[in-house]
Amino acid sequence: MSTLQKKLRIISLEDSPLDAELILNTLQEDGLVLAWTRVDNRVDYELAIHNFQPDLILADYKLPNFNGAQALEIAKILCPDIPVIVISGVVGEETAVELLKNGATDFILKDRLGRLVPAVHRAIMEVESRNARRQAEADLHELNGQLEHRVVERTNELQAKNAIMEEDLEMARELQMAFLPSHFPTFPRGAPEAESAVKFSSFFHPTSLVSGDFYNVIRISDSSVGIFVCDVMGHGVRAALVTAIMRALEEQLDDIANDPGALLTQMNHHLRVILQQLENTVFATACYITLDVTTGRLSYANAGHPDPLLVRKATGKIEMIGIGQKHGPAIGLVKNISYDTHDLKLQAGDRVLLFTDGLFEVENAQEESFGKSRLRDAIRRCARLPLNKMVQDVSREIEDFAKDQAFTDDVCLVGMELSRLEPNIAPISHHRLLISGEPLYKRGRVTC
Repeated sequence: MSTLQKKLRIISLEDSPLDAELILNTLQEDGLVLAWTRVDNRVDYELAIHNFQPDLILADYKLPNFNGAQALEIAKILCPDIPVIVISGVVGEETAVELLKNGATDFILKDRLGRLVPAVHRAIMEVESRNARRQAEADLHELNGQLEHRVVERTNELQAKNAIMEEDLEMARELQMAFLPSHFPTFPRGAPEAESAVKFSSFFHPTSLVSGDFYNVIRISDSSVGIFVCDVMGHGVRAALVTAIMRALEEQLDDIANDPGALLTQMNHHLRVILQQLENTVFATACYITLDVTTGRLSYANAGHPDPLLVRKATGKIEMIGIGQKHGPAIGLVKNISYDTHDLKLQAGDRVLLFTDGLFEVENAQEESFGKSRLRDAIRRCARLPLNKMVQDVSREIEDFAKDQAFTDDVCLVGMELSRLEPNIAPISHHRLLISGEPLYKRGRVTC
């Protein structure tokens, strides 16, 4: 309720009862409901402020032993929010200005009491407006405090959940890293890595805790080895889950591990059965090669993946494996697709490098990609180095190119070197699955 709509409590500092009565009548004629007390000295004035709890003070400027200026100073100390209107008979303009500067709400001459009622209304409205503003500020402060408290609580909840997620992601990272080869097979079986007829080296750099890139090196038989590299669309957890599926499918299809085209075809069929249940399209590029160490025959199939590079020791030339040949689409996109197996011959000392596209899509601060041509140049410069050193130096050159720029994609590089042929290892014939005496697949073609 407005102060003007309830009983207005007024202290009248006035030594003239007649003037006080005149002021009171002026206010009552306007319809104001008043609680009124009159004082005429300092002591009673201070007591009235404490006991009467006024809404407004009307102070005569000149009293026998007291004046309006002193009354104003006391009010500023004892009740700073209460408006003080000074009422006087004759006073100079300079005095009136000084009173207003010192905090008086208004100054009214006694022979112009017609100005008193508007002045009272204005003073009370200013008080109410100020009080409303303070209340709003207090409410806002309380609301801000509640909001800050809720933000702190929510932040703590999110931090706790993030900590759990980070622990889960760290576990996922450890599991995914466990999927990668901890050591490579040697030929003949049991030979030290330094004396193996086939040597391997790798570089693996995920952009986050978990990766959409995956590779594996598997012993198919005593005389053959397979290398599988894939790159799942996207990054993070979703891509990492698909790599786990790819790893499981690779192991499930070990009976046809010696035929790259057959393996990619079956993998595409099984992956589509799984991924078609998702609303969003997910796919993976993949390349799979096998090497027979007794003959040097390399067989390969490609599902939308960057072509591996072949470094010929005899000539120093770098060739793209599969250039000009038909490759199938990425795995998981098209059903009833068949992937072809192609062959080529390696000589002792030849090297094969398989990688994901993140290797040459690394960018520097000028947003330039490392690119395939820089990759070939880097490999050419390192071609005479031992395989491990070659892979390390190529990967380091790519990191130096990026400098402080974070890799925008997962990076995977796998190198293989046929150090020598091992014709004395008896090759194991290819596995075949038979149904009613007929092979389940034909070389390079599987129809699902």
